[in-house]
Amino acid sequence: MIKKLAKFNVIPLILALISPFFLPVDPAVAVICGFLLSLIFVLSSAWILDNFWNADSKLFLKVFFFSMVIRFLLVLAAMGILLGLTKIDEIYFTVSFIISYLYQSITEMIFFNQLLQNKSSN
Repeated sequence: MIKKLAKFNVIPLILALISPFFLPVDPAVAVICGFLLSLIFVLSSAWILDNFWNADSKLFLKVFFFSMVIRFLLVLAAMGILLGLTKIDEIYFTVSFIISYLYQSITEMIFFNQLLQNKSSN
């Protein structure tokens, strides 16, 4: 699943990385940081799915939901650090994070649905 998500993030990553050519430096850095933070969050979820998908269902649910709480707290901490300790543009960062997180969450749910369909057909 990580490989599939990585493939779907090549174009958005390229767009984020070329944003300094179209935006002033501060907003471009904010866009890149927002995108990368959401990418890390979603790829860590995909890593959990890849490594624990075939485990016992109780173990999978424990690990998945525990990791969800940990990842949420880490993202909140990272956002707090980025917004509190740096001079990053808050609006561009927040909008970039929300848009890229929604995009990546939708693709993750599509792949997760495909995994469930494949598992139920076997």
